[in-house]
Amino acid sequence: MKKESKQGKRVYELAKELGLKSQNLMEIMQELGIPAKSTLSTIDSESVSLITDYVNELKHKAQEQKQELESIPDNITLDEFCVYFNIPIEEVREKIMKFGLPYKPSYRYSRQEVHYLAQELGLKTPPFLDEEFKKRFVKRAPVVTVMGHVDHGKTTLLDAIRKTNVAAREKGQITQAIGASTVRINGEDIIFIDTPGHEAFTEMRLRGSLVTDIVILVVAADEGVKEQTIESLNHAKAAKVPIIVAINKIDKPGADPEMVKHQLADRGLLPEEWGGQTVYVLVSAKTGQGVQDLLEIIRLEADLLDLKTNPNTIASGTVIESKIDKNVGPLATVIVQTGTLKVGTYLRAGNTVGKIRFLKDTFGKSVNLSPAVSAVEIAGLEEIPEAGEIFYELSGIEEMREEKEKIEEAKKKEKEEGRVPKTLEELLKEMEEREEKHLYVILKADTQGSLEAVKRAISEIKSPIPIEIVHEGVGGIVKSDVLLASASKGFILGFNVRPVQEAINEAKSRGIEIRTYDIIFELVDEIERLLKGAEIKETKEVVVGRVTVKQTFKVPNVGTVAGCLVNEGKIYRGARVKVIRNNTVIYTTEVSSLKRFKEDVREVVKGYECGVGLKNFNDIKVGDEFEVVEVQEV
Repeated sequence: MKKESKQGKRVYELAKELGLKSQNLMEIMQELGIPAKSTLSTIDSESVSLITDYVNELKHKAQEQKQELESIPDNITLDEFCVYFNIPIEEVREKIMKFGLPYKPSYRYSRQEVHYLAQELGLKTPPFLDEEFKKRFVKRAPVVTVMGHVDHGKTTLLDAIRKTNVAAREKGQITQAIGASTVRINGEDIIFIDTPGHEAFTEMRLRGSLVTDIVILVVAADEGVKEQTIESLNHAKAAKVPIIVAINKIDKPGADPEMVKHQLADRGLLPEEWGGQTVYVLVSAKTGQGVQDLLEIIRLEADLLDLKTNPNTIASGTVIESKIDKNVGPLATVIVQTGTLKVGTYLRAGNTVGKIRFLKDTFGKSVNLSPAVSAVEIAGLEEIPEAGEIFYELSGIEEMREEKEKIEEAKKKEKEEGRVPKTLEELLKEMEEREEKHLYVILKADTQGSLEAVKRAISEIKSPIPIEIVHEGVGGIVKSDVLLASASKGFILGFNVRPVQEAINEAKSRGIEIRTYDIIFELVDEIERLLKGAEIKETKEVVVGRVTVKQTFKVPNVGTVAGCLVNEGKIYRGARVKVIRNNTVIYTTEVSSLKRFKEDVREVVKGYECGVGLKNFNDIKVGDEFEVVEVQEV
C-alpha cells in the first residue's frame, strides 16, 4: 500500500500541479469515473496519467478557442464586418435588428457584438458562450404581418382581434395604407402590420416583411387562392419567416377549407395534419370563431422563435408608413426594434433627419418613450421618410447636422450623375398639388443615347396638354414600371425595348397601355395625334407570337439554326420577327426556314418546339426571344 501511495498522488497535489482548484479536479474525476472521497484521497499513477492528459487536452482546446475569439475583430462598423466575413451588406442590414442589435452605419460594434451577430447569421465562428452578454437581451413582442388577396377579410380579421372598427372607416372597406397595431394577449404584446390589399400598393408588402417575424396568410374559404394570395405567399417565402394560414369566412355558404388546403399545398404549404409544417386555422372574422385559436398559435410560434432584443442600446427600427399632417407636419409610424425611442431624441430616417417632438402609441395615446419592440407614431422629422426605410438614433444636434450634410452630398452626387430618385409618394403628392391636366409617361429605351433622343423629340412636341415623363430608364419594361404608370394614371412608352412577361400580365390586369416603337418619328407622330384627339393610326403592329431560343446549331452552308419553343401564339415561314435580347430589340428580320423534326413546316403554334432560321442574321444566342409581328388594320 505504501509503495502504491508513493507512486500515486493526492487530489490536492495533482490539482496544484495542473493549476486547478481541488474541487474542480474532483468534478473532472467524477466525469471520468475515477472515485475520490476527499481532496486527501490518493489517485493511482494510471489515473493520474489519464487525468493529466484529459486536463491538458481541455487546456489546449481552451487556448485554441481563446485564439479564435481574439481573432474576431473588435470595434468595427457594419461595412467592415461585411468585408471581414465576406457577406452582402443588404443581408446584414435586413436582419441585424431582428437579432436585437442596433443598425447604424457609424456605430462601432464590440467583439462580443460581432461574435454574437456572426453566430446569429450562421457564419463560421466559435460557439458564443458569453452568458453575461446574453443577459442584455429580453423577450420581445413578435411582429406579425397580415397578407392576402383583396377583400378576403384581412382588416376585418384584425378588427376582430383588436376590437376596433378600422375596416368600416377605410375607403371602400379595403385598407389603403400600411398600419401597425398592438394587441395584448394574456399580458404579452403582439404587433400586427396590416398590409394593403389593393393592387396599387403591391410593392409596400415587401417592405413590411423586413420587420416581420410571422406572416398570417388570409384566404377566403369561399373563393380560395387568388392572384394576390400567390403574390403574398411569394413575399412571405422571400422573407423566410413562418407562415400561418388563416382560412377566413368559414361561416359563408360555399365555404370549402379543404379546397384552400389543396391549393396551398400545391404551392408548398403542406398542412400539419397532412404531414407538413404549416398550421392552418379556420376563422370567421365576422362571428369571431377561431380568432382565439389563431392568437394562441401566434404566441406558440413566437415562443418557438425565442425572439429577443436589447432595449438598452441605441434606438433603431423600420418605418412602416409616413404622411404629411397639415397641422403637425411629417408623421411616421415606425417599429422600434432596438433600444428605446424617447421624446427629444435626434434621429435619421432614410433621407431625412429630425428631433422627436412627440410620440403616440397605436391607441393614439401620447407617451414619453417607446422601448423595443413596439409600434409608435413619431413627429419631428424634417421630411417624410419612405416606407421601409431604417431609422436610427443620433447622439445630438451636431451629429444630426453631419447626417444632413451627408444626405445633401448624396443627393447632389445623384443629381450630377442624372439619377435623382423620384419615389411613388413624391409623384402622388406633386400630382395632387397640380390642378392642370397632364399626360404622364413612363419612358424606357434600349440605350442612354436613345433615351435622350426620344426625350428631346417628346419635349419638342407642341401641345396644349403638358407631357410629363414621371420615370425614365434604360432596359426592358418591368413590373415596377407598370405599378408606377398605374399610380400616376399614365401609360408606358418603350423605344427598342419590350416588356417582360410579368409586366405584360400586370399591365393587362390593371388596364395600363404599353406602346412600343422602333422608329422615333412614328412615336412622336402617334403622340401628337393622341394629343389632338385624332385617330392614332390606320394600321398597327401586333404581336402574334413569342418564341424562346433553347439551343443553337451551326449548319454548313446555311448558318445558325435556333432550336425554339413557341410560348405564345404562333410562328410561320416568312413572318416578320424581332430578335430580343435582355428585353431589347437587337435586330428585325424574317423567318427564312421553319422545321419540325427535320421536316419543313409552314407554321408552328404554342407549346411546340421547332427549328428556326432567320434571314441575314446568325448571331443567335440561347435565351434570345423572337417576337413575331404582323401589321394589322385598327
